[in-house]
Amino acid sequence: MNKEDDDDQLDAKVKRAAALNRVFTPSTPVSTRAAFSGRYDQIMQITTAVVQPGRHVILYGERGVGKTSLANILSELLVQTEESYRNYAVRINCSVDDDFRSIWAKVFAELGIDARGEYAEYEVPNPDQIRRILASVKPYMVIVIDEYDRVDDDSALSLMADTIKALSDHAVGTKIVFVGVSDSIENLIGEHESVRRALEEVQVPRMSAKEIRQLVTRGFYEAELNISQNATERIVRLAEGLPTYGHLLSLRAGERAINDDRDTVTLRDVVGSTESVVKTGYSGAALYHHAVESSRPENLYAHVLAACALAEKDQLGYFTAKAVETPMSRIMGSKYDIPAFSRHLSSFMQQDRGCVLERRGEKKRYRYRFRDPLMQPFAILAAIASGIIPADYQRELFDADADPSDWDAAARQLSLADIADPPARD
Repeated sequence: MNKEDDDDQLDAKVKRAAALNRVFTPSTPVSTRAAFSGRYDQIMQITTAVVQPGRHVILYGERGVGKTSLANILSELLVQTEESYRNYAVRINCSVDDDFRSIWAKVFAELGIDARGEYAEYEVPNPDQIRRILASVKPYMVIVIDEYDRVDDDSALSLMADTIKALSDHAVGTKIVFVGVSDSIENLIGEHESVRRALEEVQVPRMSAKEIRQLVTRGFYEAELNISQNATERIVRLAEGLPTYGHLLSLRAGERAINDDRDTVTLRDVVGSTESVVKTGYSGAALYHHAVESSRPENLYAHVLAACALAEKDQLGYFTAKAVETPMSRIMGSKYDIPAFSRHLSSFMQQDRGCVLERRGEKKRYRYRFRDPLMQPFAILAAIASGIIPADYQRELFDADADPSDWDAAARQLSLADIADPPARD
């Protein structure tokens, strides 16, 4: 093969890789309807609410479930229901330093409103002044206030609640969509119950297996690549309902196929990409190692954290100590009851292990949850790459329908010696 042929081959790979990276975007929320998958129930809730007079929206749920992506496509969604909303949705992000004035300064900047000009007297606005400004905005807007849970100013929260009430009472056409990390709306609006009737509460849960499957297959179709069924199912099961990991695992597996000049992503690619995902450290490498590191070679921290990640959970991500027994026993190859790992669960809530877990409830009825939901799939991937989860248990969990010889060939590709020493078993 001459240099010209080499250059053509390289150019073709670069073009295919670029297409793949445009489709699978683990580092940034989806920004267009074409790249968005699933969430039909939530879409119907939002689009119905924003065309109702006096109705506003609050999106809430775990971190990493795709709330911002859903908020990003509002403009495209609403053009189908209300012509005047076309291309008129703006989004701002809140920070811990924001107060009522700074939030609206950001909003005005996005709307192109000069608060120092026509609205100079509103430089320190109150809720009724905000209502007057938004009532004058034509055509009507959708204002997305993202990361609302980060606002730590009680006065700002109270004033915002009064603003929503004023907008609702006067049926102002411009609508506000709040987005925040929370288990319930109460954690975002506090004691301001008077505004609940004006808010459509839209909980964004983790994606279903069907939705993750759609994300994967649709993405590879757009990137002009095929993916085998068992490869798709492995990604679906490893993603744990979090779109970030659906994107990330698909991207890394697709890159392996492209590098080998293949048109089909296989189970080998998905299993082989596990090490790459762990090495790149998306959403958790440093925190993971902080949680499991120990000077004692016989420690079980990585094993227990993997068992926690695999434990059966409720819809909010909580699990019991009892639920950890089965995955822990399968990982260790012998029966492990709660007393054998209870101190590990307690340690994971301490600062010296990064507070990787949080707990609620009463003694003997405690429920645990990963403080950062993205740590859950990372702990599973790290355990797979480190050889902590036995091969037969991996097949049972992730590859029930796969050809065993295909999985074995893929598993041999894994090596994590340069990332972390797998903790030895007792």
